[in-house]
Amino acid sequence: MDKKTTLKDIAAICNCSVTTVSRALKKSPTISKAMQQRVSETAQKLGYIPNSLATSMRTGSTNTIAACLQDFRNPFFAAIAKYIESYSRKQGYFSLFTTTNEQPSHEYEVCKSLLEKNVDGILFFPIQRDTKAVELLIQQHIPLVLVGRYFDEIDTDYVISDDAQGAYLVTKHLISKNAKNILFMNVSNSISSARNREIGYLRALCEHGLTPHVLEGSMEYGKTREAIMDMADSLRHYDAIITFCDIMGFEAYHTLSGMGYRIPSDIMLASLDGLQQDIILPIELTCAGTNRRLMVEKSVNLLLDKIKGCSTDEKQHIMIEQYLLEGSTT
Repeated sequence: MDKKTTLKDIAAICNCSVTTVSRALKKSPTISKAMQQRVSETAQKLGYIPNSLATSMRTGSTNTIAACLQDFRNPFFAAIAKYIESYSRKQGYFSLFTTTNEQPSHEYEVCKSLLEKNVDGILFFPIQRDTKAVELLIQQHIPLVLVGRYFDEIDTDYVISDDAQGAYLVTKHLISKNAKNILFMNVSNSISSARNREIGYLRALCEHGLTPHVLEGSMEYGKTREAIMDMADSLRHYDAIITFCDIMGFEAYHTLSGMGYRIPSDIMLASLDGLQQDIILPIELTCAGTNRRLMVEKSVNLLLDKIKGCSTDEKQHIMIEQYLLEGSTT
């Protein structure tokens, strides 16, 4: 096996010291332009790849940010990851991705591993079953930005979308379509976005004097199907269903169709993600959407400010607006 090219190999060909090679590659003004070009061309010819670990040991920086996501199965996070990688690269940073699979025990261990990898900062998409992971990150003084969710009891920098606004717009839209009994299949109220989406749903109903119907469901595969099957006898009482997110919405669509319901003529269906903004899908759910690209850019910029020491001590709370996307299900 051929050995890896080193600075010493380049120095031997260029007839100079290793220190000169190192400085030339960094374009130090102490090295002549001619020598910089000679070293650069030799390094390229030999296929030299810098040792980032050695560099990080000298500088204390890896130029790497990590994104701790919740579930790669959810296309929402695939779109988020794409925007993070693309925008971070433009800022000169490498992106490292990991997932917690919605498991609190995994979340803590994943965050611990990221600290061991010496990343410069973390974009954290919390599960919100407990606060152990975020408390660990705060304790270690790692630059940190929460994305999508926040903790009431712990003040952190965060970037979220206006979940209450999105749920309000979707509920108002269903009401405009003459829906009177609207079921909201939410998830645990320990999740900040679930609480805010329920607030928007309730506000819209209150404005029209309608009765709320809330069912706590789950994003776990198969759970939405189980919930709908369990309430088969009472489904006829509802004009519409709103699900917490699109993957729950698609599972609801598949289940309702299998039960013989025609959507939207028998029952309307809406959701709160807007995946069709990023992915071509066979079914366009009526939903609330948000500018995920803008959300990512705001999150990365905030994190890089913290990494570079440009941020203030005051925590930044950024909210991105949501809007209605009318699909074929209402």
